[in-house]
Amino acid sequence: MIYLKRIILSIGLIFIGHLGWSQGIVFNTNLEESLQEAKKQNKLIFVDFYTSWCGPCKALSANVFPDKAVGDFYNNNFISVKIQCDDTGYGVALGKKYKIAAYPTLMFLDANGDIVHSAAGAPDVQGLIELGKIASDPKKNQLSLKKEWESGNREEGFTYKYFESLIRAYQNDKASADFQEYFATLSKEQKANKSTFDLMQIVKEPPFSNTFDYLEQHKEDYYQTVGKGRVDSTIAKSYLWYLKNLQYSGIMNKDLTEFNTKLEQFKAKNYPYYEEYVAFYDVFDFKDSDNKSDAEIFMKKGTSFLQKYGLNNDDYTISLTMMLANLIWGKDRGVAGIEWMETLVQRNPDVRYLDSYFHILFRNLRWDQALEVAKKIKEDKLKNNLSTKDIDQKIQSVADARLKYGG
Repeated sequence: MIYLKRIILSIGLIFIGHLGWSQGIVFNTNLEESLQEAKKQNKLIFVDFYTSWCGPCKALSANVFPDKAVGDFYNNNFISVKIQCDDTGYGVALGKKYKIAAYPTLMFLDANGDIVHSAAGAPDVQGLIELGKIASDPKKNQLSLKKEWESGNREEGFTYKYFESLIRAYQNDKASADFQEYFATLSKEQKANKSTFDLMQIVKEPPFSNTFDYLEQHKEDYYQTVGKGRVDSTIAKSYLWYLKNLQYSGIMNKDLTEFNTKLEQFKAKNYPYYEEYVAFYDVFDFKDSDNKSDAEIFMKKGTSFLQKYGLNNDDYTISLTMMLANLIWGKDRGVAGIEWMETLVQRNPDVRYLDSYFHILFRNLRWDQALEVAKKIKEDKLKNNLSTKDIDQKIQSVADARLKYGG
Protein backbone atom coordinates (compact mmCIF):
# COMPACT_ATOMS: atom_id res chain seq x y z
CA MET A 1 0.00 0.00 0.00
CA ILE A 2 2.83 2.36 0.92
CA TYR A 3 4.60 1.39 -2.31
CA LEU A 4 1.43 2.15 -4.31
CA LYS A 5 1.11 5.56 -2.63
CA ARG A 6 4.71 6.35 -3.56
CA ILE A 7 4.00 5.46 -7.19
CA ILE A 8 0.90 7.65 -7.22
CA LEU A 9 2.82 10.49 -5.57
CA SER A 10 5.64 10.17 -8.11
CA ILE A 11 3.19 10.22 -11.00
CA GLY A 12 1.51 13.25 -9.47
CA LEU A 13 4.81 15.10 -9.14
CA ILE A 14 5.71 14.27 -12.73
CA PHE A 15 2.31 15.50 -13.87
CA ILE A 16 2.59 18.72 -11.86
CA GLY A 17 6.09 19.31 -13.18
CA HIS A 18 4.93 18.74 -16.73
CA LEU A 19 1.92 21.00 -16.20
CA GLY A 20 4.15 23.80 -14.94
CA TRP A 21 6.53 23.21 -17.82
CA SER A 22 3.75 23.41 -20.40
CA GLN A 23 2.30 26.66 -19.13
CA GLY A 24 5.30 28.93 -19.38
CA ILE A 25 9.05 29.22 -19.80
CA VAL A 26 11.10 27.46 -17.15
CA PHE A 27 13.92 29.83 -16.21
CA ASN A 28 17.23 29.27 -14.46
CA THR A 29 19.13 32.12 -12.80
CA ASN A 30 22.71 30.89 -13.22
CA LEU A 31 24.29 31.31 -16.63
CA GLU A 32 27.31 29.08 -16.00
CA GLU A 33 25.12 26.13 -15.01
CA SER A 34 22.92 26.78 -18.03
CA LEU A 35 25.95 26.72 -20.34
CA GLN A 36 26.81 23.25 -19.08
CA GLU A 37 23.23 22.09 -19.56
CA ALA A 38 23.15 23.57 -23.06
CA LYS A 39 26.21 21.52 -23.99
CA LYS A 40 24.58 18.34 -22.68
CA GLN A 41 21.33 18.95 -24.54
CA ASN A 42 22.88 20.58 -27.62
CA LYS A 43 20.63 23.63 -27.30
CA LEU A 44 20.99 27.39 -27.50
CA ILE A 45 20.53 29.49 -24.38
CA PHE A 46 17.80 32.12 -24.18
CA VAL A 47 18.62 34.96 -21.76
CA ASP A 48 16.19 37.58 -20.51
CA PHE A 49 18.27 40.54 -19.29
CA TYR A 50 15.94 42.67 -17.16
CA THR A 51 15.84 45.14 -14.27
CA SER A 52 13.53 45.53 -11.30
CA TRP A 53 12.33 48.97 -12.47
CA CYS A 54 11.66 48.11 -16.13
CA GLY A 55 7.94 48.24 -17.01
CA PRO A 56 8.17 46.27 -20.28
CA CYS A 57 10.25 43.63 -18.45
CA LYS A 58 7.45 43.20 -15.92
CA ALA A 59 4.87 42.97 -18.70
CA LEU A 60 6.87 40.19 -20.37
CA SER A 61 7.11 38.25 -17.13
CA ALA A 62 3.42 38.68 -16.35
CA ASN A 63 1.83 38.20 -19.77
CA VAL A 64 4.18 36.54 -22.25
CA PHE A 65 6.61 34.19 -20.50
CA PRO A 66 3.78 32.29 -18.70
CA ASP A 67 1.91 31.63 -21.97
CA LYS A 68 1.54 27.93 -22.80
CA ALA A 69 2.53 28.27 -26.46
CA VAL A 70 5.62 30.27 -25.50
CA GLY A 71 6.52 27.76 -22.80
CA ASP A 72 6.10 24.78 -25.12
CA PHE A 73 8.31 26.35 -27.79
CA TYR A 74 11.07 27.70 -25.55
CA ASN A 75 11.28 24.73 -23.19
CA ASN A 76 11.62 22.42 -26.18
CA ASN A 77 14.27 24.44 -27.96
CA PHE A 78 16.29 26.43 -25.42
CA ILE A 79 17.79 26.49 -21.96
CA SER A 80 16.33 29.70 -20.53
CA VAL A 81 17.91 32.07 -18.02
CA LYS A 82 16.74 35.28 -16.33
CA ILE A 83 19.46 37.76 -15.37
CA GLN A 84 18.62 40.81 -13.25
CA CYS A 85 21.00 43.58 -14.27
CA ASP A 86 20.43 45.88 -11.31
CA ASP A 87 21.25 43.37 -8.58
CA THR A 88 24.30 43.70 -6.35
CA GLY A 89 26.86 41.95 -8.51
CA TYR A 90 26.25 38.86 -10.64
CA GLY A 91 23.69 40.36 -13.00
CA VAL A 92 25.49 43.70 -13.20
CA ALA A 93 28.70 41.98 -14.27
CA LEU A 94 26.92 39.92 -16.94
CA GLY A 95 25.13 43.02 -18.22
CA LYS A 96 28.49 44.72 -18.68
CA LYS A 97 30.04 41.65 -20.27
CA TYR A 98 27.33 41.44 -22.91
CA LYS A 99 27.08 45.26 -23.26
CA ILE A 100 23.38 45.42 -22.45
CA ALA A 101 22.15 48.92 -23.31
CA ALA A 102 18.35 48.52 -23.15
CA TYR A 103 15.81 46.53 -21.18
CA PRO A 104 14.56 44.01 -21.70
CA THR A 105 17.27 42.57 -23.93
CA LEU A 106 16.44 39.09 -25.19
CA MET A 107 19.65 37.32 -26.13
CA PHE A 108 20.47 33.90 -27.52
CA LEU A 109 23.85 32.33 -26.80
CA ASP A 110 25.58 29.17 -27.94
CA ALA A 111 26.97 26.68 -25.44
CA ASN A 112 30.24 28.66 -25.30
CA GLY A 113 28.43 31.81 -24.25
CA ASP A 114 28.90 33.57 -27.60
CA ILE A 115 26.07 35.72 -28.98
CA VAL A 116 24.00 34.13 -31.73
CA HIS A 117 21.10 36.59 -31.81
CA SER A 118 19.77 39.50 -29.78
CA ALA A 119 16.87 41.94 -29.70
CA ALA A 120 15.70 44.66 -27.34
CA GLY A 121 12.08 45.24 -26.39
CA ALA A 122 9.02 43.36 -25.21
CA PRO A 123 7.33 41.35 -27.99
CA ASP A 124 3.94 39.72 -27.66
CA VAL A 125 3.43 35.95 -27.62
CA GLN A 126 3.72 35.45 -31.38
CA GLY A 127 6.58 37.94 -31.58
CA LEU A 128 8.60 36.07 -28.97
CA ILE A 129 8.04 32.73 -30.69
CA GLU A 130 9.05 34.25 -34.03
CA LEU A 131 12.16 35.73 -32.41
CA GLY A 132 13.13 32.27 -31.17
CA LYS A 133 12.63 30.80 -34.64
CA ILE A 134 14.89 33.42 -36.20
CA ALA A 135 17.55 32.88 -33.53
CA SER A 136 17.46 29.13 -34.22
CA ASP A 137 17.81 29.55 -37.98
CA PRO A 138 21.50 29.57 -39.03
CA LYS A 139 20.51 31.38 -42.23
CA LYS A 140 18.65 34.23 -40.49
CA ASN A 141 20.15 34.92 -37.07
CA GLN A 142 22.59 37.75 -36.35
CA LEU A 143 25.58 35.45 -36.17
CA SER A 144 24.97 34.38 -39.77
CA LEU A 145 24.45 38.00 -40.83
CA LYS A 146 27.70 38.98 -39.12
CA LYS A 147 29.63 36.22 -40.89
CA GLU A 148 28.13 37.20 -44.23
CA TRP A 149 29.00 40.87 -43.65
CA GLU A 150 32.56 39.97 -42.72
CA SER A 151 32.82 37.84 -45.86
CA GLY A 152 32.22 40.99 -47.91
CA ASN A 153 28.54 40.84 -48.90
CA ARG A 154 27.40 44.40 -49.62
CA GLU A 155 24.30 43.70 -51.68
CA GLU A 156 21.61 46.31 -51.04
CA GLY A 157 18.98 43.96 -49.62
CA PHE A 158 21.44 42.22 -47.33
CA THR A 159 22.98 45.50 -46.16
CA TYR A 160 19.56 46.75 -45.05
CA LYS A 161 18.91 43.50 -43.19
CA TYR A 162 22.30 43.60 -41.48
CA PHE A 163 22.00 47.14 -40.13
CA GLU A 164 18.36 46.72 -39.11
CA SER A 165 19.37 43.68 -37.10
CA LEU A 166 22.10 45.60 -35.26
CA ILE A 167 19.78 48.49 -34.43
CA ARG A 168 17.03 46.16 -33.16
CA ALA A 169 19.63 44.64 -30.85
CA TYR A 170 20.71 48.11 -29.63
CA GLN A 171 24.20 47.47 -30.98
CA ASN A 172 24.35 51.11 -32.02
CA ASP A 173 28.11 51.52 -31.69
CA LYS A 174 28.71 48.49 -33.89
CA ALA A 175 26.17 49.74 -36.43
CA SER A 176 27.75 53.19 -36.52
CA ALA A 177 31.30 51.87 -36.88
CA ASP A 178 30.37 49.44 -39.65
CA PHE A 179 28.28 52.04 -41.47
CA GLN A 180 31.06 54.64 -41.44
CA GLU A 181 33.49 52.05 -42.78
CA TYR A 182 30.98 51.04 -45.46
CA PHE A 183 30.19 54.67 -46.36
CA ALA A 184 33.87 55.44 -46.89
CA THR A 185 34.07 52.77 -49.62
CA LEU A 186 31.25 54.29 -51.70
CA SER A 187 31.66 56.56 -54.69
CA LYS A 188 30.20 60.07 -54.61
CA GLU A 189 27.23 58.88 -56.67
CA GLN A 190 26.63 55.89 -54.40
CA LYS A 191 26.81 58.03 -51.27
CA ALA A 192 24.10 60.33 -52.59
CA ASN A 193 21.67 57.71 -53.85
CA LYS A 194 18.35 57.04 -52.13
CA SER A 195 19.29 53.60 -50.77
CA THR A 196 22.30 55.03 -48.93
CA PHE A 197 20.19 57.86 -47.55
CA ASP A 198 17.65 55.31 -46.32
CA LEU A 199 20.44 53.40 -44.60
CA MET A 200 21.41 56.62 -42.81
CA GLN A 201 17.87 56.72 -41.40
CA ILE A 202 18.20 53.17 -40.12
CA VAL A 203 21.59 53.71 -38.47
CA LYS A 204 20.66 57.24 -37.34
CA GLU A 205 24.10 58.73 -37.65
CA PRO A 206 24.07 61.75 -35.29
CA PRO A 207 24.92 65.37 -36.04
CA PHE A 208 28.65 66.17 -36.00
CA SER A 209 29.56 62.63 -37.13
CA ASN A 210 31.54 62.24 -40.36
CA THR A 211 28.63 60.84 -42.35
CA PHE A 212 26.19 63.48 -41.09
CA ASP A 213 28.70 66.21 -41.95
CA TYR A 214 28.91 64.76 -45.45
CA LEU A 215 25.12 64.87 -45.77
CA GLU A 216 25.07 68.54 -44.78
CA GLN A 217 27.94 69.47 -47.08
CA HIS A 218 26.38 67.68 -50.07
CA LYS A 219 22.72 68.52 -49.54
CA GLU A 220 22.29 69.55 -53.15
CA ASP A 221 23.25 66.05 -54.32
CA TYR A 222 20.70 64.47 -51.98
CA TYR A 223 18.03 66.96 -53.05
CA GLN A 224 18.27 65.45 -56.52
CA THR A 225 17.88 61.83 -55.41
CA VAL A 226 15.70 62.06 -52.30
CA GLY A 227 13.94 65.42 -52.43
CA LYS A 228 14.62 68.70 -50.66
CA GLY A 229 11.79 68.36 -48.16
CA ARG A 230 12.87 64.98 -46.85
CA VAL A 231 16.55 65.92 -46.63
CA ASP A 232 15.91 69.19 -44.79
CA SER A 233 13.43 67.51 -42.45
CA THR A 234 15.92 64.76 -41.62
CA ILE A 235 18.64 67.27 -40.77
CA ALA A 236 16.30 69.41 -38.66
CA LYS A 237 14.86 66.50 -36.66
CA SER A 238 18.28 64.97 -36.15
CA TYR A 239 19.57 68.13 -34.48
CA LEU A 240 16.39 68.59 -32.44
CA TRP A 241 16.46 65.21 -30.73
CA TYR A 242 20.24 64.82 -30.62
CA LEU A 243 20.54 68.04 -28.63
CA LYS A 244 17.47 67.18 -26.52
CA ASN A 245 19.03 63.87 -25.52
CA LEU A 246 22.28 65.64 -24.66
CA GLN A 247 20.34 68.09 -22.51
CA TYR A 248 18.52 65.28 -20.71
CA SER A 249 21.77 63.42 -20.08
CA GLY A 250 23.37 66.63 -18.83
CA ILE A 251 20.50 67.33 -16.45
CA MET A 252 20.63 63.79 -15.07
CA ASN A 253 24.41 63.97 -14.62
CA LYS A 254 24.31 67.59 -13.43
CA ASP A 255 26.74 68.62 -16.14
CA LEU A 256 25.47 70.48 -19.21
CA THR A 257 28.92 71.23 -20.63
CA GLU A 258 28.62 68.96 -23.67
CA PHE A 259 25.08 70.14 -24.39
CA ASN A 260 26.10 73.80 -24.27
CA THR A 261 29.15 73.15 -26.45
CA LYS A 262 27.15 71.34 -29.12
CA LEU A 263 24.42 73.97 -28.97
CA GLU A 264 27.00 76.64 -29.78
CA GLN A 265 28.29 74.56 -32.69
CA PHE A 266 24.73 74.16 -33.92
CA LYS A 267 24.19 77.93 -33.67
CA ALA A 268 27.22 78.51 -35.89
CA LYS A 269 25.54 76.56 -38.70
CA ASN A 270 22.90 79.32 -39.00
CA TYR A 271 19.87 77.10 -39.44
CA PRO A 272 16.61 79.09 -39.30
CA TYR A 273 15.16 76.95 -36.50
CA TYR A 274 17.92 77.61 -33.96
CA GLU A 275 15.85 80.05 -31.88
CA GLU A 276 12.88 77.66 -31.93
CA TYR A 277 15.00 74.80 -30.62
CA VAL A 278 16.52 76.95 -27.89
CA ALA A 279 13.01 77.92 -26.79
CA PHE A 280 12.05 74.23 -26.68
CA TYR A 281 15.04 73.29 -24.56
CA ASP A 282 14.35 76.21 -22.24
CA VAL A 283 10.99 74.68 -21.28
CA PHE A 284 12.90 71.88 -19.56
CA ASP A 285 14.60 74.35 -17.24
CA PHE A 286 11.80 74.57 -14.68
CA LYS A 287 13.52 75.02 -11.34
CA ASP A 288 12.06 77.41 -8.75
CA SER A 289 13.98 79.90 -6.60
CA ASP A 290 15.05 77.04 -4.31
CA ASN A 291 16.43 75.12 -7.31
CA LYS A 292 13.66 72.52 -7.10
CA SER A 293 11.64 71.22 -10.04
CA ASP A 294 8.29 72.99 -10.32
CA ALA A 295 5.56 71.54 -12.52
CA GLU A 296 3.71 74.87 -12.55
CA ILE A 297 6.72 76.56 -14.13
CA PHE A 298 6.98 73.74 -16.66
CA MET A 299 3.31 74.06 -17.62
CA LYS A 300 3.52 77.82 -17.99
CA LYS A 301 6.62 77.59 -20.17
CA GLY A 302 5.19 74.68 -22.16
CA THR A 303 1.93 76.48 -22.91
CA SER A 304 3.78 79.59 -24.05
CA PHE A 305 6.08 77.55 -26.29
CA LEU A 306 3.28 75.53 -27.90
CA GLN A 307 1.24 78.64 -28.60
CA LYS A 308 4.16 79.98 -30.61
CA TYR A 309 5.69 76.84 -32.14
CA GLY A 310 3.28 73.95 -31.59
CA LEU A 311 2.00 73.92 -35.17
CA ASN A 312 5.53 73.35 -36.48
CA ASN A 313 5.99 69.88 -35.00
CA ASP A 314 3.48 67.56 -33.31
CA ASP A 315 6.36 65.90 -31.46
CA TYR A 316 6.74 69.02 -29.33
CA THR A 317 3.32 68.40 -27.78
CA ILE A 318 3.96 64.69 -27.24
CA SER A 319 7.35 65.31 -25.63
CA LEU A 320 6.09 68.02 -23.29
CA THR A 321 2.98 66.04 -22.37
CA MET A 322 4.91 62.91 -21.44
CA MET A 323 7.37 64.96 -19.40
CA LEU A 324 4.52 66.60 -17.52
CA ALA A 325 2.88 63.23 -16.89
CA ASN A 326 6.06 62.14 -15.14
CA LEU A 327 6.02 65.27 -12.98
CA ILE A 328 2.47 65.14 -11.67
CA TRP A 329 0.01 62.79 -10.00
CA GLY A 330 -3.34 63.85 -8.62
CA LYS A 331 -6.71 65.27 -9.52
CA ASP A 332 -6.17 67.91 -12.22
CA ARG A 333 -2.57 68.55 -11.17
CA GLY A 334 -1.52 68.82 -14.81
CA VAL A 335 -4.56 70.17 -16.66
CA ALA A 336 -2.30 72.06 -19.06
CA GLY A 337 -1.12 68.73 -20.47
CA ILE A 338 -4.71 67.66 -21.12
CA GLU A 339 -5.31 70.93 -22.95
CA TRP A 340 -2.14 70.44 -25.01
CA MET A 341 -3.28 66.99 -26.12
CA GLU A 342 -6.85 68.08 -26.81
CA THR A 343 -5.52 70.77 -29.12
CA LEU A 344 -3.27 68.27 -30.87
CA VAL A 345 -5.83 65.51 -31.45
CA GLN A 346 -8.40 68.03 -32.66
CA ARG A 347 -5.87 69.34 -35.16
CA ASN A 348 -4.48 65.93 -36.09
CA PRO A 349 -6.58 62.92 -34.98
CA ASP A 350 -3.72 60.45 -35.39
CA VAL A 351 -4.39 57.30 -33.36
CA ARG A 352 -0.69 57.15 -32.45
CA TYR A 353 -1.19 60.20 -30.25
CA LEU A 354 -3.88 58.58 -28.12
CA ASP A 355 -1.42 56.74 -25.86
CA SER A 356 0.01 60.07 -24.68
CA TYR A 357 -3.50 61.46 -24.32
CA PHE A 358 -4.52 58.47 -22.19
CA HIS A 359 -1.41 58.81 -20.05
CA ILE A 360 -1.90 62.46 -19.15
CA LEU A 361 -5.59 61.86 -18.40
CA PHE A 362 -4.66 58.93 -16.16
CA ARG A 363 -2.06 60.96 -14.26
CA ASN A 364 -4.70 63.65 -13.68
CA LEU A 365 -7.13 60.99 -12.34
CA ARG A 366 -9.57 61.69 -15.18
CA TRP A 367 -10.82 58.11 -15.17
CA ASP A 368 -13.87 58.41 -17.46
CA GLN A 369 -12.02 60.39 -20.12
CA ALA A 370 -9.07 58.01 -19.93
CA LEU A 371 -11.42 55.07 -20.53
CA GLU A 372 -12.98 56.82 -23.52
CA VAL A 373 -9.55 57.26 -25.09
CA ALA A 374 -8.59 53.68 -24.23
CA LYS A 375 -11.73 52.45 -25.98
CA LYS A 376 -10.68 54.26 -29.18
CA ILE A 377 -7.21 52.72 -28.96
CA LYS A 378 -8.68 49.25 -28.52
CA GLU A 379 -11.10 49.70 -31.41
CA ASP A 380 -8.20 50.65 -33.67
CA LYS A 381 -6.18 47.60 -32.60
CA LEU A 382 -9.11 45.27 -33.21
CA LYS A 383 -9.71 46.87 -36.60
CA ASN A 384 -6.09 46.19 -37.56
CA ASN A 385 -5.97 42.68 -36.04
CA LEU A 386 -3.43 43.73 -33.41
CA SER A 387 -3.06 42.40 -29.88
CA THR A 388 -5.09 44.32 -27.27
CA LYS A 389 -3.16 43.05 -24.25
CA ASP A 390 -1.40 46.35 -23.60
CA ILE A 391 -4.52 48.48 -23.77
CA ASP A 392 -6.49 45.90 -21.78
CA GLN A 393 -3.90 46.29 -19.04
CA LYS A 394 -4.29 50.06 -19.17
CA ILE A 395 -8.05 49.74 -18.88
CA GLN A 396 -7.57 47.49 -15.86
CA SER A 397 -5.11 49.99 -14.38
CA VAL A 398 -7.85 52.64 -14.50
CA ALA A 399 -10.23 50.33 -12.63
CA ASP A 400 -7.56 49.53 -10.04
CA ALA A 401 -6.58 53.18 -9.55
CA ARG A 402 -10.20 54.29 -9.29
CA LEU A 403 -10.79 51.69 -6.59
CA LYS A 404 -7.70 52.85 -4.70
CA TYR A 405 -7.98 56.62 -5.11
CA GLY A 406 -11.70 57.07 -5.68
CA GLY A 407 -13.45 59.26 -8.19
